[in-house]
Amino acid sequence: MPKTIDSSRLQALLEASRALVSELDIGALLQRIADLARSVIEARYAAVGVLDDRGRLAEFVYSGLDDETARKIGHLPEGIGVLGTIIEEGRTLRLEDVSQHPDSSGFPPHHPPMRSFLGVPIKGKGGTFGRLYLTDKIGRDAFDEDDESLATMFAAQSAVAVENARLYDEVASRSDQLGRRMAEIASVERVGGLLTSFRSLDETLEAIVVEACRLTGARRCGLGLVVEETGETVFRWTSGDEDAHQLTGLALHPGSSKAHFVMQRRRGEVVNDLLADTEIQQDTLSALGDSRRLVIAPLLLRDRSIGVLSVYNDVAARRFTDDDLTILQVLANQAVVAIENDRLQGALKDLAVLEERDRISRELHDGVIQSIYSVGLSLQGSLSTLARDPERARERIDEAIIELDNVVRDVRSYIFELRPSLVEEKGLAAAIKDLAQDFEVNTLAHTQLKVDEEACGSLPAGLETHVIQIVREVLSNIARHAGASRVTIEFLSSDGDLSLTIDDNGKGFELANVRPGHGLANIESRVMDLSGHLEITGLEKGATRHKVRFPAADAGAT
Repeated sequence: MPKTIDSSRLQALLEASRALVSELDIGALLQRIADLARSVIEARYAAVGVLDDRGRLAEFVYSGLDDETARKIGHLPEGIGVLGTIIEEGRTLRLEDVSQHPDSSGFPPHHPPMRSFLGVPIKGKGGTFGRLYLTDKIGRDAFDEDDESLATMFAAQSAVAVENARLYDEVASRSDQLGRRMAEIASVERVGGLLTSFRSLDETLEAIVVEACRLTGARRCGLGLVVEETGETVFRWTSGDEDAHQLTGLALHPGSSKAHFVMQRRRGEVVNDLLADTEIQQDTLSALGDSRRLVIAPLLLRDRSIGVLSVYNDVAARRFTDDDLTILQVLANQAVVAIENDRLQGALKDLAVLEERDRISRELHDGVIQSIYSVGLSLQGSLSTLARDPERARERIDEAIIELDNVVRDVRSYIFELRPSLVEEKGLAAAIKDLAQDFEVNTLAHTQLKVDEEACGSLPAGLETHVIQIVREVLSNIARHAGASRVTIEFLSSDGDLSLTIDDNGKGFELANVRPGHGLANIESRVMDLSGHLEITGLEKGATRHKVRFPAADAGAT
């Protein structure tokens, strides 16, 4: 029977137990168990071994051994010899000389000599998950029954502390997962709100790439769409760190990139080592800089893929998971909805234009054309009566003039109705952007805009119409004659003047050799109405600049 344990040792055990309960980090807790056990039980060395799911020694934390000695020993114990016996039998083992045990396999080189030994299981609710080892009793040759009792009580207290720490880790992990799920729901709601608002497609897709970066913790993100004419996937919407701009404009040739293989398979993918992926091309790797981790999701529209949404990280960042792919696919699906909504809205707009043209055509046919035909018949009749009854002929000619005035008035009213409705609904800046987008779709040329919205808002409606019609005429001429692949449109305010500048990189022309047509005459007429000045100049390599400058003060006063 063990003798009564000294009260001072019990007090030390109580204080050690309190210290253990306050520690919630598993790694720090195991080290503290080893340190406190060595102090309370008065051993030169102590260690805690943690078992894996198959009962093998998976982790070994020591106390009393200096770092230099541990470095020389090298690898930690693997759970063989005496340690293996304790693990297999699951009971306390107390030895006066550990080297004399039949299962002892000796110590590795540089290991300090150890004689007395005490091993106690650490048992929790789920069974034995670890062992407490103590060697070399201080002041005596061996550990006694009191030491064993203290070690057993300490192991029980350690088990409670480990259970608490593991529970804390699980709660924290689930809290993190819940926080992420809440962030994902909020993100989906934000993007969903954009889909049901009057935001432009650009604004919606820009918001989607920002959300993709935020939710996955990626350094950069890009959204690319397939160009039907060439089959290339071009990244136009990007977000992330200062190097994210490297993705902007990146064009991936069909069949030569990860993006195209993912679109062919119609299935997203997580790649945590781009260097080891055979579908990644060297040119693409160079464009990605130090990115080595990738999650990519296809944009699926019915039976085909129309693009990809991808996020990137460097090798030092955390590994992407299937959860990242799931949220990325949700955002990719929302991008498809936005793109399809934009296409349908464009189709509805085109249909409305066709219906309006049909209405005007009918009204012109039933009204204006019939009136002109009637005037023609009246004038023919006047010819036949001119010699016989000059007075009557004069009256009929006067009537024809009045009727022609009515026709002119009707035509003017139709022209007024045909004024760009977008200017009235959204303003000049939106109208210019709409024309640029239509030009880009129809010509495949890339357009860049720099529009001072404050300057646009300073113009009255009548002058807004002049500006938008000038933009329309210039873009129409570029589309028909220039063969440009890039166009820049600027509308800015400077020193009391407003300027409209349209640059293209087309083949250019010599103004002196061009016979002015209706389009150029229309531009010049509208520039005069703005009290402005028109310059058409050639730039390097055949590029052309159209620049209109007019006074802002006169514009506002008109």
